[in-house]
Amino acid sequence: MQREEAIKIVIEVLEDNVQDLEMSDDKMDETLVDIGVDSLDVMLVMMDIQEKSGVKISDDKADELDTPNKIVDFILGN
Repeated sequence: MQREEAIKIVIEVLEDNVQDLEMSDDKMDETLVDIGVDSLDVMLVMMDIQEKSGVKISDDKADELDTPNKIVDFILGN
């Protein structure tokens, strides 16, 4: 998978799960909480990303993936 495709997946999932969120490059390094993903929705976001990317994200690893860029890097590395 190419970086652009991984970024598209992450942005799509975040925008689908966070009301009124419009992702931009400057938000890719913000924490998920800062862009509006509440703690309960983090697991839903991770499940959606797993489904769309085909990359398994363990619960332990999901805790470390706290920015969109970290999620993209994880997808590309697995």
